[in-house]
Amino acid sequence: MKKTQLQQFAGPIARYRGVKDPFSVEFNAHLQSFAHRVSLLACLHTGGKLQTQDLYPQLLTLWDELQPYLSLVADGDQSSVQEQDALDTRLPLKDTAGDRLSSALDGY
Repeated sequence: MKKTQLQQFAGPIARYRGVKDPFSVEFNAHLQSFAHRVSLLACLHTGGKLQTQDLYPQLLTLWDELQPYLSLVADGDQSSVQEQDALDTRLPLKDTAGDRLSSALDGY
């Protein structure tokens, strides 16, 4: 689908300069989209236009939408599997880390 000029301006996608396998290129596009959306939500929250209680579920939804693409990279490269395992050992975002994130954001 072709983007309009306004869509290209509001949500640009930078050219991928890494190893050009199809999985990495697709993951990079989704990662950039994720980062752009999180940035917009953070700006709305910082500007007082979006409450923490509304922001947090949207961040979780964006994170859940990115999860299938993480496996694309992990399936294609053994080192990515090790990196994914390292990420999985951190506290899950939805559980205690999410509660801490929510309470930390409430203070701002």
